[in-house]
Parts: sequence; structure tokens; C-alpha cells
Amino acid sequence: MDSELSPLWRKTFYSLWIGCFITGMGFSMTMPFVSLFINELGNFSKFQLNFYSGLAFGATFVSQAIVSPLWGGV
Repeated sequence: MDSELSPLWRKTFYSLWIGCFITGMGFSMTMPFVSLFINELGNFSKFQLNFYSGLAFGATFVSQAIVSPLWGGV
């Protein structure tokens, strides 16, 4: 099986892993403040603010659930 892989697969794997890790760190540091940002965009009721914040937060995971099988199929 190793003979089928490019000799640089480990370097590619580590660079992709580091990129995903840094992206995850940025996501985890900014998402708690999304509701504060959405609140600055307009005059929303508490229900609307919670709804839009949940929608923004959940959209990431819904899109990841849709696209992940495509990533695994490559």
C-alpha cells in the first residue's frame, strides 16, 4: 500500500493537519462572540438574537455534515 502513495504524503498530511487545527482554533475563539456581533448589526429582540446566533453557529456543522462524506470519498 505504501508503494501506491506519493513519497511526500506525510508532509502533505502534516501541513493539512496544521491548517485544520489553526482553523479550528480560530473558529473556537470567534464563535462565542457571534451573538455580540449580530447584536451590533441591528435592533433585535432576545428571541431573534438567539435564533440568528444559533443559525450562524449551526450552519457550520450542517455544512460539515453534508460535505464530510464527499471528503471521505476522495
